[in-house]
Amino acid sequence: MKELTKNFPLSLFALLFIVGFVASCGTEDDHDHEEHSDPEGLALYVEEALVAKQENGTVTYTDGDDHLHLHMDEAIPSEVYFLDEDGDEFHPEEDHYSLGVESDPEGRVSSTFSSSDKWEFSMRCNSEGAADITFKLLHDDHADFVSQDIEVICEQHDDHND
Repeated sequence: MKELTKNFPLSLFALLFIVGFVASCGTEDDHDHEEHSDPEGLALYVEEALVAKQENGTVTYTDGDDHLHLHMDEAIPSEVYFLDEDGDEFHPEEDHYSLGVESDPEGRVSSTFSSSDKWEFSMRCNSEGAADITFKLLHDDHADFVSQDIEVICEQHDDHND
């Protein structure tokens, strides 16, 4: 009995340490998910005007067409906002989020990211034709959100239609 009493404080400390460690692991995991940005959609702005929105599984274009028109060899200032479940626009504030932009066919539309704002970029048409652009909310080494295709028509600038 004397031996048990002698080791009781050490055993109690070890038990409390293990319980606390296990409990804190579960709490931190839950905490990460609460702060996790979960977009439900996307808003694309070109030259500060809303041009396309993905909401409720549908992409709509503000000009009434079923695609965007971009002119060849012009760097077009653009910005992406993500939409929450209420349709409100947001930019994830956490440092481990970034924006990915892909073009299919690859290289038809290229993107150059802003050095001052990771949600701003310039789009440039490198060849004539149609391209599907997708936007990704990158979280460290994986995408938390991938947009539906946004169709872009790359065409030569026609001065007579301005």
